[in-house]
Amino acid sequence: MRIIDFNHLDFQGFVEGEDILVDTGVLFAFYNPYDAYHSTVKQLFDKHILHNDKNLFLYINPTIVNEITYLASTPLKKYLTSFPDKANDFTNSDIENIEKTITNGIKELIENEVLSILDGDKESVIKQISLYKELGSADAVNASIANLYGISFLTVDKRLAENMFSQGTELPNITNVYYTTGKHRDY
Repeated sequence: MRIIDFNHLDFQGFVEGEDILVDTGVLFAFYNPYDAYHSTVKQLFDKHILHNDKNLFLYINPTIVNEITYLASTPLKKYLTSFPDKANDFTNSDIENIEKTITNGIKELIENEVLSILDGDKESVIKQISLYKELGSADAVNASIANLYGISFLTVDKRLAENMFSQGTELPNITNVYYTTGKHRDY
């Protein structure tokens, strides 16, 4: 397993034909203009995913969809925690519009087959149980499914990438874990 900073100057993009599980934080940041990683994820998608000649195969799973739909109504709360003076600039309808943008965006990527759905099996669930303390519950699901299918993993969470790397003997089928660092946050 290699861990690769997708914002590093040497990063030239993904491998042709690469299969990649896209973590919750990446999709959430892509559709949420108030997410601290929005700019860097949008740049990644524009340069290396959406407008790219390489064939890439992107995947999510029901746990990722569950996390996105659960978090979709909260993007402005995090933003306003960092910028409390902006609270009067937003209404409840703004919050609802952002929620719809996020959930409809994910739905559109699934319907247009940009994102395919993967499910786990008995082996991956057993792996998930063995990893939940090291990775966290939801991340253990995602890592175990990526390992099951032998695909790469894309996240904005450097700590998760490092924790997955430290569990490499438990996740031998994951080729690459792509991540970024906090210095690429918008705020």
